[in-house]
Amino acid sequence: MADRPGVGKSREGTGGIDEDEMSAVSQIKSAKKKGGAKKIIFILILVIFILGGGFAAYHFLFAKNDKNSKTFGKPAAFSPQTAPGPMMSLKPFLTNLADRGATSYIKVSISIELKQGANAGLFKKLIPEIRNNIIMILNSKTSRDVKNPEGIISLRHQIARSLNRILGSGTVIGVYFNNYLVQ
Repeated sequence: MADRPGVGKSREGTGGIDEDEMSAVSQIKSAKKKGGAKKIIFILILVIFILGGGFAAYHFLFAKNDKNSKTFGKPAAFSPQTAPGPMMSLKPFLTNLADRGATSYIKVSISIELKQGANAGLFKKLIPEIRNNIIMILNSKTSRDVKNPEGIISLRHQIARSLNRILGSGTVIGVYFNNYLVQ
């Protein structure tokens, strides 16, 4: 009987359990303790994510729209200061560009936004002069000038400055391209 493990060892004071059985029982208990700790950590992480998601949902969906906040809410109602001014659409422009050696064209449709209270009748009377100034500006550009975003923005500003010289300073507050083709 001495060949078998655990046979012949004293069982006194252990309630009849030998040392091998004791170590197996302690390993099982420590594994249960580790598994329990992992479950608690997992549950805590899950609760934190749920609370964070709830906070984010509340913040984006139900929070009041603060003027300094960068979140989106209901759009602001138009007030006299934020309402768009009268929009004046011009007939499309088709003109040559100032490229040397190659013939390039620009075709553009433009809408002009005037400030609130601007005299739309004066604008209509001055359309021939307005169109002439825009054509002169377009003719002075090369295709390279008007094909990149910076050039397009510069063109908008140049047209606005030119029209404000004709109509009075601050009358034109926006120049918008409805169609834009460079060939």
